Amino acid sequence: MEIWTTPQGFLKAAAANNATSTPAGEGSEVAFTIDGRYKYVGQINAQNEVERVQTFIDNTVLGDTPVVMAYSEYRDFGGVRFPSRIVRTQGGHPLLDLTIEKVAVNPSVAGEVPEQVRSFTPPAVNVVMEPLAPGIHYVRGGSHHSVAIEQRDHVIVVEAPQDEARSEAVIAKVKETIPGKPIRYIVNTHVHFDHSGGLRTYAAEGATVVTHEMNRPYYEKSWAEPRTIRQDRLARAPRTVTFETFTDKHVLGDGQRQIEVHRIAGSGHNDAYAMVYLPAERILIQVDAYAPLAPNTPPPTAVSPFTVNLLENIDRLKLPVRTIASLHGPGVATIDDLRAAARPAKAVSKDTAQR
Repeated sequence: MEIWTTPQGFLKAAAANNATSTPAGEGSEVAFTIDGRYKYVGQINAQNEVERVQTFIDNTVLGDTPVVMAYSEYRDFGGVRFPSRIVRTQGGHPLLDLTIEKVAVNPSVAGEVPEQVRSFTPPAVNVVMEPLAPGIHYVRGGSHHSVAIEQRDHVIVVEAPQDEARSEAVIAKVKETIPGKPIRYIVNTHVHFDHSGGLRTYAAEGATVVTHEMNRPYYEKSWAEPRTIRQDRLARAPRTVTFETFTDKHVLGDGQRQIEVHRIAGSGHNDAYAMVYLPAERILIQVDAYAPLAPNTPPPTAVSPFTVNLLENIDRLKLPVRTIASLHGPGVATIDDLRAAARPAKAVSKDTAQR
């Protein structure tokens, strides 16, 4: 896509893929499709300059996402006509705004593709269930984790990260480990794509999405977009998605185990951001605010403001946390670990700094 949306790349790809050309204003519109799925449409002006190229990429949250490249202010760069301004948007949002000052024709590019890149194959999705407490399972096996919580007649899963492949594997493992209980709720901590990319799979499973009220209209709008490049389960078998939203606190329970969903207030990470607390077990589930360090990893030189903010929220809500299950990182930590991580490094005296 990066090549086929450049002016020269677009024209070469159009010539190689039986493009159609129709009059458009003083110029023409040229369109072609790659592999039956990826459509490219370009606008060419009366000077035979490519002014605009649009295509679509797949996104797990946004569906068919438009990518638009706009080219303007063409100049002669040593005999080559090339735009001196390039603007790129993705999903309607600005991504690049470039001013081109120099163009080289076919420069040599040194460097070999590293073997680990050349031979890379995506690893299989790995899911491991580890007990945190009776009926509470830490769902690991990748860079992003979830937690499955057993209730009397159903299961609640906290977090649906990454994509459908991850969610399908987690759902299958949960059903294998906790047979006979449907997944009734999926709790979403925040809208960032790596933590919401698998939500639609749970919705297709029939689970209610629990998320902050600010996120619902975003999901409803995004999930209504076409999904022709890659159809996920919800696109193949559409159904109405059920939401339960909250502002500051939401409680899920079955009379046996209570689950509290709290907003993480004042964080610079996200405005509609949640953590989950299990009062009976004194377990806090959170992500992106704090992750324990791997063994033998030196502590960071600066304290993360997200970690400090997480501790402030725990203290503000007077939650007697004992264990912290982070949805990134090597595993669980204690509240004392969190307090140590949120503690400012010992100040260096002025005399020491001068020496």
